[in-house]
Amino acid sequence: MKKYISLLSLFVIVVLSVACNKDDDHEEALRSTVYQLEATEGFNVTGTVTFTEGDDGTTNVLVKLVDSNTDEHPAYIRYSSGDEKDNIAITLKKCTCSVGETVVSKLDNGEPIDYDGLLQLDAYVSIHQSLEDMETIVSTVKIGTGH
Repeated sequence: MKKYISLLSLFVIVVLSVACNKDDDHEEALRSTVYQLEATEGFNVTGTVTFTEGDDGTTNVLVKLVDSNTDEHPAYIRYSSGDEKDNIAITLKKCTCSVGETVVSKLDNGEPIDYDGLLQLDAYVSIHQSLEDMETIVSTVKIGTGH
């Protein structure tokens, strides 16, 4: 009986170790693009905006700020042309404690957009001073075709 349990245990271990060893060589690497945020006049807030392609057609937009305060900083992807008040393409999650992360699959108007679409968008990312001071942009970077 002890021999039977030992053989069964060995079999379970072998099956589990084979099942856990996926061959990841065949998986396609996800694409990623990094943009460097530049401080606007009078501010020192810099950082990066990283677009990472999701395997489900979405794009992860990660904003990391450097030299910002701990306020929540609203962030947007804005069209480079058009009326400044109505040029928001995508509302991003606010940067809290210098980081904001948003999964994007569509524009604010509901139109679908994927990683390649974002890279072709004539736009820029704007980081605002705070929820109370939306008029002040502390950092920005051109993306897509405007880059």
